[in-house]
Amino acid sequence: MHICTLKSISMKKLTLLVTLSVFSLAVFASDGPKRTSHSPRTYIMMKHGKLIEVNKGKRQVVKTDVTLVNMTTIHPNGSIDASSGQNLQLQEGQYITMDGRIRNLKDMARSGSGH
Repeated sequence: MHICTLKSISMKKLTLLVTLSVFSLAVFASDGPKRTSHSPRTYIMMKHGKLIEVNKGKRQVVKTDVTLVNMTTIHPNGSIDASSGQNLQLQEGQYITMDGRIRNLKDMARSGSGH
């Protein structure tokens, strides 16, 4: 009877171990590989002579001044009053991030965004 009890305890431990292993594999498998995008979720671009705000993939023509988090103001015609006092112009094919960094759209396309 003592041997039977040891087998029962070993079987319970084995069953518990297998159950936990399967559960942990299921949890890790459900995460899958995470894609990281190098493009910002919200930015303002100059495309075909129009200033367009892109927010999570949705595009909308900019019709009023936009003040960025760094106190830079971008006007509907693409002119930029930087917080440093500098006056710039967003050129065709460029975009500005919401923290005031100006980048080229073609560089964003290379990073996997497809814009």
